[in-house]
Amino acid sequence: MLRVNKLPYDPLGPCPRNLLPLPRAITLENTLVILSTVAPDAGRYYVQAVNDKNGDNKTSQPITLAVENVGGPADPIAPTIIIPPKNTSVVAGTSEVTMECVANASGISDYNRRLTITNPTVSDAGYYECEAVLRSSSVTPVTRGAYLLVLEPPQFVKEPERHITAEMEKVVDIPCRAKGVPPPSITWYKDAALVEVGKLTRFKQRSDGSLQISGLLPDDTGMLQCFAHNAAGEAQTSTYLAVTSIAPNITRGPLDSTVIDGMSVVLAWERILASGSVQLPRFTLLESGSLLISPTHISDAGTYTCLATNSRGVDEASADLVVWARTRITKPPQDQSVIKGTQASMVCGVTHDPRVTVRYVWEKDGATLAVETNPRVRLDRNGSLHISQTWSGDIGTYTCRVLSAGGNDSRNAHLRVRQLPHAPEHPVATLSTVERRAINLTWAKPFDGNSPLMRYILEMSENNAPWTILLASVDPEATSVMVKGLVPARSYQFRLCAVNDVGKGQFSKDTERYCLAGLPVGYQFKNITDADVNNLLLEDLIIWTNYEIEVAAYNSAGLGVYSSKVTEWTLQGGEQLQPISSSPVVPTVPPGNVHAEATNSTTIRFTWNAPSPQFINGINQGYKVVPGPVGHLSFNDILDTSLKVSWQEPGEKNGILTGYRISWEEYNRTNTRVTHYLPNVTLEYRVTGLTALTTYTIEVAAMTSKGQGQVSASTISSGVPPELPGAPTNLGISNIGPRSVTLQFRPGYDGKTSISRWVVEAQVGVIGEGEEWLLIYQLSNEPDARSMEVPDLNPFTYYSFRMRQVNIVGTSPPSQPSRKIQTLQAPPDMAPANVTLRTASETSLWLRWMPLPEMEYNGNPESVGYKIKYGRSDGHGKTLSHMVQDRVEREYTIEDLEEWTEYRVQVQAFNAIGSGPWSQAVMGRTRESGTTAPL
Repeated sequence: MLRVNKLPYDPLGPCPRNLLPLPRAITLENTLVILSTVAPDAGRYYVQAVNDKNGDNKTSQPITLAVENVGGPADPIAPTIIIPPKNTSVVAGTSEVTMECVANASGISDYNRRLTITNPTVSDAGYYECEAVLRSSSVTPVTRGAYLLVLEPPQFVKEPERHITAEMEKVVDIPCRAKGVPPPSITWYKDAALVEVGKLTRFKQRSDGSLQISGLLPDDTGMLQCFAHNAAGEAQTSTYLAVTSIAPNITRGPLDSTVIDGMSVVLAWERILASGSVQLPRFTLLESGSLLISPTHISDAGTYTCLATNSRGVDEASADLVVWARTRITKPPQDQSVIKGTQASMVCGVTHDPRVTVRYVWEKDGATLAVETNPRVRLDRNGSLHISQTWSGDIGTYTCRVLSAGGNDSRNAHLRVRQLPHAPEHPVATLSTVERRAINLTWAKPFDGNSPLMRYILEMSENNAPWTILLASVDPEATSVMVKGLVPARSYQFRLCAVNDVGKGQFSKDTERYCLAGLPVGYQFKNITDADVNNLLLEDLIIWTNYEIEVAAYNSAGLGVYSSKVTEWTLQGGEQLQPISSSPVVPTVPPGNVHAEATNSTTIRFTWNAPSPQFINGINQGYKVVPGPVGHLSFNDILDTSLKVSWQEPGEKNGILTGYRISWEEYNRTNTRVTHYLPNVTLEYRVTGLTALTTYTIEVAAMTSKGQGQVSASTISSGVPPELPGAPTNLGISNIGPRSVTLQFRPGYDGKTSISRWVVEAQVGVIGEGEEWLLIYQLSNEPDARSMEVPDLNPFTYYSFRMRQVNIVGTSPPSQPSRKIQTLQAPPDMAPANVTLRTASETSLWLRWMPLPEMEYNGNPESVGYKIKYGRSDGHGKTLSHMVQDRVEREYTIEDLEEWTEYRVQVQAFNAIGSGPWSQAVMGRTRESGTTAPL
């Protein structure tokens, strides 16, 4: 039996034992031990080495074992230890350690040959003994023993500080004490070189491992490392020794630096000595001696001096720190909505350091805007983006990016372009199935122009009459409406338009003309039950209309034969249905498209279009040219029951004045009208018999032999003198075109009398407080106006408008100026002037012209150029052309022409919108071959 025991003196007692039985033992060193050999053990033995990675193996030379046969029972063998345990060392924390003991004897059991200790600790260290005992025998047991040593790697008990400062010629002790099993040895290094303590008299290593340096010198400055080493491992620690009792020396001073406000900066320099790490708010003195400022402020800019000082001297170095104010967008672009055709402006206000150059980049929906190549887009020096002639393609998200050495920034804004709504689509009129004399009108909702619809306006044309407003405010969400109260036998046609905050859009297509069934279309029947009656008054007929009339007798058997037809016209009359005996009235529609043109110094040609016959209300017997309105209608000497009316002769007499007609009536009470006719020399009249504190409408018109002229009218309250009117307010601009705009406004105080004229003034081209205001338009005799179209404007021109209102007392102060707008572009109105053509050679002609004045460009100057058209004057050959892109060019040589041939040449100007009129044609002939140019 094999026993393994730990010596009794181990204070921790026995440890776990693991006895491994083996009939044949292979030791830890791969030695084969055959115990208690017998004859069958004889044979050849060899060992084979196998590589588990690749399967290779090697086999040794065989060894022959011979076992002598004694021929009888063997004598008992006393126990012997063949492989004794060996002294073993292991590092604490190893997974396990094994000690081996192989014994031989007669009848020995095949176990207890190895002792394995898992996770050995220091307490497992000691002397372990192996005992071989032969059971049931008095043979003395055999023992052998070995030591187990559990090692621990070095650990520092005391370490030096990371930085040690000492004065020259002093003594410094640098501690370094470590523990471990076995106790570690201490070795010192300076700047990675071994400190040979035995050879350096100023260096002494104490028993606890600390290093003592006497008589410090400047060269002792450096990195000192302490290494602790034993059989279980090694550990190291270090410190930086600075010998400071020498004069400071800054080897590389700090450099001038520039930084953006809010960022960090390090002012770095190299030094021999430094005082260590010091930290204040935002300022940190690093161990290297560099100064860290984080974050920087504008106030941190200035000169920084690094001052190194000790008892031996002072050294210093300086650097300038420049702190740039961070570039920021402080006034970002705002989401905005503009009317189509107007200008959109997006600001991008930036604050930045004045020493920094700022660059603006605008993007639309993530793509960079090509400002240089798009004439409608302009970027001003302050970074604001201006887009003229806006349209739906300009809708999107715009990003202003600011790039500079002082930092970058960006902001976004969305642009929405509003426009007039489109015309309602697919209008259809059908007869109502639920309401008599009614029509259902349906339509499809149109595009709203990027602005919610406010209402629809429905217009109707009855019997081909001019369009009139039937419903001025139809629900914008509606797509159908019922038109009631229609008259049978009349035809109707409808159209409608949508209105948003920009204005009124185009009208839809007209519906098909719809005629209600019923009388008097076809024949209308009247029954006369009295056989003695032989006449009948037909009433409620249509004015100036031809009727067919037939008469037939009837009895109880049925209807007889009709008489032959007779026809008769109703008399001329007004718009209302009248009996046949009604008296004639005047036409209800004036002539249209009236134009006047001076043909010479004494003649003016008038042209006009005749009114539609259906509104003549009779037979058109001719036209009359009547006077214009009287001038400067005014009231004075106003009493409770009378007042004096004054006026001046009309500016347009259109003949010899024969007198004046003056009428007055209480406001909106036509039955109180009083009319007087006055001689042509009378320019004032006192109206009497008035009621006190009553508002009257007073009209004055000039008369010629052709009839009454245009009426001038005004309202006045008896006993209440009129006053100067107030200024209009709330000017708005819409429907901006090349040559017109629509002004909306709110009238000001009327001065207790009606407004006779509206005056529009404008600043043209250059807008500002000191610029001149010009009178550009007047609207007369429209006292209830709330909007007007201002015509005759110049294309592609900046305008700012203001208004005044005029009554009989005078003119009001001006309103506040409107916003600045730019009219749309239009093709040029005029052709180049002074076009001349001269012979240049046998195959060329020299063409010259006067370029358009800038005010006639009618568009972006960069798009203005000239087109030249030329061809043979006899009409043979092709007509050719050439484009000149330079707007200030004034000449061109036409090449590759035929010899001695006359050519016809014209020039026109163009811009981005279109081309203007052609100039008058000029003729020129190329030279004959062989001739020379005249001097």
